[in-house]
Amino acid sequence: MPEYAIVVRTLGSGMHPYRSLLPRLEESPARRRIESPDTPLSPLLDNARVLIKPGEGYLWVDIKIPAVILIEEYYRKANPVDLYLDLVHELTHLRQLAEGENLWDHSLHYVDRPTEIEGYAVAVEEGLRLGMNEDQVIRHLSNPWMTDSEVARLRANIDRFLDGAK
Repeated sequence: MPEYAIVVRTLGSGMHPYRSLLPRLEESPARRRIESPDTPLSPLLDNARVLIKPGEGYLWVDIKIPAVILIEEYYRKANPVDLYLDLVHELTHLRQLAEGENLWDHSLHYVDRPTEIEGYAVAVEEGLRLGMNEDQVIRHLSNPWMTDSEVARLRANIDRFLDGAK
């Protein structure tokens, strides 16, 4: 893994600057997908925080704090590539939130939400750049709350997003 993708895994429970987990993220090619003209990456990273806490699950954005909530067991045990990709996905959500987007638009199915499609697109494009094959991408996209057909629909939505963003 490139240095910019290595997650620092020595932090304890509590609130941390996002940069504490990925101190070299600004070197990542993923920055061009994460940032926008209205929200450059450096100021976004200056304000982004991650709350590491006990519990069950993986990670998500708490829109009230706002911060990435990272479950400690996942932080400690996750595959390094998956953890990195999940963190860039969630940073994309922090940018979307800063720009006033509705991250939890329940009028759309999870795999059809533009915010989720963009977040996953950042992760998939970066994963492919890091050498993931299609089976690894599908495994990364899969989670307990999605069926195989929903994962396939999400993957197709990601391809459409990336094709349109070139």
